[in-house]
Amino acid sequence: MAGQRARPRRAARVAPAPARAQPVPAQVGERGTGPVVGYSARQSVTATKTDTPLLETPQSISVVTKDQIKDQGAQTVQDALQYTPGVSIQGYGANAFFDGFKVRGFDAPQYLDGLRLPKDGLSFGMPKIEPYGLERLEVLKGPSSGLYGQTDPGGFINMISKRPTATPHFEAEGTFGSFNRIQGAFDFGGPIDKNGEFLYRVVGLARQSDTQTDFVQDNKVFIAPSFTWRPTTDTSFTILSHYQKIDNKGYQQYVPGQVSFLPNPNGRVPYSRYIGEPSLDGYKLEQAAIGYAFEHRFDNNLQFRQNVRYMEVTNDLQSARSEGMVPLSNSLVNRTYNYVSSKAQNFTADNQLQADFRTGALTHKVLVGLDYLKQTGSSDYRFSPIAPINAYNPVYWTAVPPASSLSPFMLLNNKIDQVGLYAQDQIKLDRWTLSLTGRQDWVNTRLDALAPFGFPAAGTYSRSDAATTGRVGLNYLFDVGLSPYANYSTSFVPNANASRNGQAFKPTTGEGWEVGAKFQPVGTNLMLTAAYFDIKQNDVLTSDPVNFLYSVQTDAVRSRGVELEARGNITRELEIIAGYSHTDAKITASAVGAQGKYVNGVPIDQASLWAKYTWFDGPLAGLGLGAGVRYAGESYGDLYNTFVLPDYTLFDASVSYDFAYVRPDLKGWTAQVTAKNLTNRYYVASCLTGLAYCGLGTARTILGTLRYSWN
Repeated sequence: MAGQRARPRRAARVAPAPARAQPVPAQVGERGTGPVVGYSARQSVTATKTDTPLLETPQSISVVTKDQIKDQGAQTVQDALQYTPGVSIQGYGANAFFDGFKVRGFDAPQYLDGLRLPKDGLSFGMPKIEPYGLERLEVLKGPSSGLYGQTDPGGFINMISKRPTATPHFEAEGTFGSFNRIQGAFDFGGPIDKNGEFLYRVVGLARQSDTQTDFVQDNKVFIAPSFTWRPTTDTSFTILSHYQKIDNKGYQQYVPGQVSFLPNPNGRVPYSRYIGEPSLDGYKLEQAAIGYAFEHRFDNNLQFRQNVRYMEVTNDLQSARSEGMVPLSNSLVNRTYNYVSSKAQNFTADNQLQADFRTGALTHKVLVGLDYLKQTGSSDYRFSPIAPINAYNPVYWTAVPPASSLSPFMLLNNKIDQVGLYAQDQIKLDRWTLSLTGRQDWVNTRLDALAPFGFPAAGTYSRSDAATTGRVGLNYLFDVGLSPYANYSTSFVPNANASRNGQAFKPTTGEGWEVGAKFQPVGTNLMLTAAYFDIKQNDVLTSDPVNFLYSVQTDAVRSRGVELEARGNITRELEIIAGYSHTDAKITASAVGAQGKYVNGVPIDQASLWAKYTWFDGPLAGLGLGAGVRYAGESYGDLYNTFVLPDYTLFDASVSYDFAYVRPDLKGWTAQVTAKNLTNRYYVASCLTGLAYCGLGTARTILGTLRYSWN
């Protein structure tokens, strides 16, 4: 049943399975944008923009499937990526209203269906993607500008939307649990006509909830209609859209390290402590997107694809923010009050022509593409100091100046126009695959600073840049399913910002190489991967030693390390996700004396293991038990590594039951209970730039879901 978990081993039936469990067979017919059975994907379009087996992709990529999202009860994209090696999350704490990630030590941009989402370093207008609307999440690691243009060298996150399917499916669920959470969701779709020429899908979710922090809400409304027209077997046109509105009291908050993890005679503040202003703080995010994916195959050798999307994001917030401790005090926290009104829009289009042909003994898959990005944004940011608050005995209702009485600190309009022309050839000779990618980009950036006494200095800052990037990769596929590989690739990121002297910054560039191996034993649904990487980034922005509000472009960063990952079935009943990463990310050049220091906010070691066992026979048939453990090693909290964030270990669990094993007339009914941080371990997830801006981790969260699926 499409939209459900379509594993043969989990079919809703009462008849007993064979007594001896057999390995799960390899999946057949998977597409790089389609459903995955279980936890182990076989195909992806992210790394090559062609539907390529992961074993033939000479670059590290982790795929988080819809089944994993469901089994672990992930409520955010950050939740969904917690078992992915090399990914650091929760840059803003547990109640983050922005999704922030680092991959291999570098900030990771976000893509949806292969197209870049709006985001800019000086704009607060950033979307937040709902995981229930996703088919899969893919983390492509290493420099990838050869196909995608502006990307940071650590990698990026590509999220694949749920799309219409040819098989009818209907799913509705309700979720209840910690912090007064009430949530309903549905996923309906299938053919509209008997010939299957027209398909539809509608995914929706509504939530009303408090959070682990007093006075902070987590409310949301989300709807994602999609429609496919297939006039012939060679042509398809899919409209993808979504709308989301978040309207919450309270706001994500920072908590100083002195009251959370450093020694303090008063102890540490609880997860629930709020140091803002409950009657005044609030956050609104509204986003809407519409686009399409067009595919046409001219013949067996030539096909054309076009992906287009327009997206708008509006973000309004007002909140108190920690600015660190009052000097000589163990309890008083300095605060500012902040107002932000921000908007962002982008239009993205990617045109691809793919040709498959042979020249003698060589088989070619040639891709030629032209993509375009136009992004605009505006931000009005104002702030004022307000009275401190006692973190251990807070008294609210302090005086806060209205936004209209404050002068803007940032009053910005920014614009990016980018055109990229790229080509790729995946050349096969026997079991060898050589991947060659090259790209040329032309980028225009413009920043209008309108605040007369704000940041940056009032004026217009613009640049025109061109960049040439690429990738070369080689792999060999053995009969047993082993594929060693190596690659070298480059990256660039334009900077819509300006120095203290009014100079616009040139793009930040990067390069990296990687060697590794992927192993998927023939006839199984298990993928094992190992990789060693070495990445360099130049012309990095860092604080100006004369005026910390500004930046200088002199720094360099090097990140190298090891990643191990396992995904899939050990037996028919037992599924696992395991990962380990060692990331040695250091500053190699610095204008402010930070060379040799570790990049802050990046755990040096991370490890995780998730396992789920499902019974299909005997008195426990239909029962599934899942358990997970996540370890994050020590990380440094600021530029100069003056303090260390302690390591922590967290435990997760799940219990599920398929009622069809009890009574055939209950087919389609399932129940699930998930628990995050089962022992309620207290930890600090990160400190954004220093002790004043630490984010508490996620407290114990238990959610129960009752789901009904039918067709």
